Amino acid sequence: MTQNQTVNVTIELDRNVKESGEALFRSLGMNWSTAISAFVSCSVKQGKIPFEVDEPEPSDFEYSPELEAQDSYFNREMQEILHRQLKSLEAGKYHDHDLIEVGEDA
Repeated sequence: MTQNQTVNVTIELDRNVKESGEALFRSLGMNWSTAISAFVSCSVKQGKIPFEVDEPEPSDFEYSPELEAQDSYFNREMQEILHRQLKSLEAGKYHDHDLIEVGEDA
């Protein structure tokens, strides 16, 4: 009988996605390694990603190097984030909420 050889795989994730994933997998009784192994094994077995993936909508985002030159906060990544948020607002994807004012003694 032959043993399967394992390899280490490194991935980069948004911190919030990582933390949410850890909580979800823990609630399902597994860790990252088990969850990713299950996903990859299922993908290989089915010959496809085991869920539907929508094609991204074409973006009308245009990077402005001039804006970044004025303020480095507005780098390409931040400009893309702001663009997506503006598109969401324009599409009505937002939640109204009351402004909560906090006093100095709070």
